Amino acid sequence: VNNLLNEDNDASMFVTVLYGVYDPETGQFNYANGGHNSPLMVHPDGTSELLPLTDGVALGLLPDLEYLEHTVTLAPGDTVVLYTDGVTEAMDSQDNEFGNERLLEIFTESPPEGCKSANEAVFRAVGDFAGETPQSDDITCLALRRGGSET
Repeated sequence: VNNLLNEDNDASMFVTVLYGVYDPETGQFNYANGGHNSPLMVHPDGTSELLPLTDGVALGLLPDLEYLEHTVTLAPGDTVVLYTDGVTEAMDSQDNEFGNERLLEIFTESPPEGCKSANEAVFRAVGDFAGETPQSDDITCLALRRGGSET
């Protein structure tokens, strides 16, 4: 895909991407990142962390790039939130960005009960932060949760 986008790209257009494959049986989530935001891992106790980047470049900029993968194993109840930069780059009326720190704090008091509640919590937090400030970029989320129990 990178090579196709790079062909005849005189305008230097590009696209960021996060490609992932999840195995619900093992809980393994393999992903490759091309200039996109780090996935957010949220644990059942409300702690969260940004997953490691794989140092991939946005698609369409340079030909013949290789994209490294990273693998994490989700424990039962873990949720991975994938989101666009419109989340972390959302601005308030004083031109402050929402940022990674606010993203990491969303679930501290109330861990998500499922994918829908995880997405809604992100949208609500960004909306509360931005207030009436016009949205300057898309705000998109996709959540993945491992169900089951450890027994």
